[in-house]
Amino acid sequence: MREVTCLIVDDEPPMVRRLEKYFERWAERQLPFRLVGYAYSGDEALEKAAELRPDLILTDIVMPGMSGIELIRELRERMPSVEVIILSAYSDFAYAKQAIAIGVFEYLVKVPLREEDVFTALSKARDNVMAREEKEHRIQSLSGSVKENSHRLRKHLLEELVRGEVTASVMERRSMELAPGFEPRQYGCFAIRFDNYDVFCSEFSPSDRNMLKYGMLNIIEEVLQGVGGCFACELQPSVMVAFATIHAGSEQMFDNNCYELGVNVRDAIKTYLRISVSVGVSRMHSGWGQAAAAYEEAKEALRDTFYASFGTIVTFNRRLSYTEHDWRELTEHFERALVRVSAKSTREVLAPLLPHLHDHRVNPDRLVDYVEGWCVRLRQGLLPAEHAEADAIRGTFADCTHLHQLVERLRLQGERLGTLAEGSGLRPEMIKAMRYVEDHLKESISLSLVAEHIHLNPTYVSELFKKELGVNFTDYVSKRRIERAIELLRKNNYSNLELAEAVGVHNEKYFCTLFKKITGTSPQKFFADS
Repeated sequence: MREVTCLIVDDEPPMVRRLEKYFERWAERQLPFRLVGYAYSGDEALEKAAELRPDLILTDIVMPGMSGIELIRELRERMPSVEVIILSAYSDFAYAKQAIAIGVFEYLVKVPLREEDVFTALSKARDNVMAREEKEHRIQSLSGSVKENSHRLRKHLLEELVRGEVTASVMERRSMELAPGFEPRQYGCFAIRFDNYDVFCSEFSPSDRNMLKYGMLNIIEEVLQGVGGCFACELQPSVMVAFATIHAGSEQMFDNNCYELGVNVRDAIKTYLRISVSVGVSRMHSGWGQAAAAYEEAKEALRDTFYASFGTIVTFNRRLSYTEHDWRELTEHFERALVRVSAKSTREVLAPLLPHLHDHRVNPDRLVDYVEGWCVRLRQGLLPAEHAEADAIRGTFADCTHLHQLVERLRLQGERLGTLAEGSGLRPEMIKAMRYVEDHLKESISLSLVAEHIHLNPTYVSELFKKELGVNFTDYVSKRRIERAIELLRKNNYSNLELAEAVGVHNEKYFCTLFKKITGTSPQKFFADS
């Protein structure tokens, strides 16, 4: 039951104490009225009201210094929603008339003051508070619904615009309804993308994702509207787009302003929603006829964040340049490696390739497509035809928005293919044991459990690991746990305890010792250096 909080204002201590006793009795009966404080003057009441934010104030009229009527007038300025009940020793109609004029809810005469009269007045005031809150809630819900629907309509309109399905004149008319205040005379397009959308999807339910995206749009609009009009919507599941009016005397000044705004958008989203985004910005444009071109420029600028860390801002003047020389040199390294690779040398051949990805600047979209195709050919070369379907690779790299994601997935893909290729020569029992380990890394794994799973003697399984893989069972499991921890660490910033529990090690200290033994460094330092 919603409690109404109350503040008593009266210069007579006996009256204050009498009202306190009323509230004590009501509390014992679990009635919805709670006394949060009292004051003996109007000035003190203003301070207490600002601090306690009561729903209701019971006040005397005649007090030293500020009168009750003056107090109420001040409260109406500072806290217009607070309900006021006057308790006065005067029954003069002139006082009542003034009280009604300034919106006092109830006027009670102190002599005689009956508990049931005060209770009745409080109950009516509570009904007033509840009715007002319900009305405000409905208005807020309606406002949010209208605004959310507006974002959907904007998305549909912008999709039509970038596809060339709506003319500039039609856009001008419809944007007046959907983005009032935005004038496309001098504007830039901002493309704001989640840095790690797959992690975002894994951490939040669909309803929570929609709520957070809605919050992002509100933040983007609030930041960009600080310098002019703004037109924002979600254009792709992982990308928000905004057109913002930006006044600048030159292209360089425009670019600098856009960069600062991009930083402000990124920082606000990070601060309030704990979500990392990167931002790409177009150059200066004018008129809806250039909106499609502005959007393409923003997308291209956003693509350049591939070679930077999370949270990067790329404006038109900060774009990277890609050369055919870098492309030829990079692909030659990969093509030569493809010829040399074999089931026994997959890791050895792949490892020297990864630094070349950092050393060359090539178009990210082109690179992602090439690496995916290269892995398909690698799989076809390493595995028998019945195990080399291209569909097993397709889509593995599609959502890589940064180079370190691509490098990590390429490394893991190479290791998996190497394991599969080597596994094709392993005993079936060995492959089954390795699969059991992979499927149960989060749990406690013992040699006896694995042996039971593959219906063999534990001693024989132990010898099998040494003979087939060259390591004992315990070392193999430990290595796979740490490799899994590294995969997780590259996706998100986990604590050591979270990492340990995620890979089935339930002692943080032992996990750190094991991690250092296998990698030569601590988990967080490994992440910082990678």
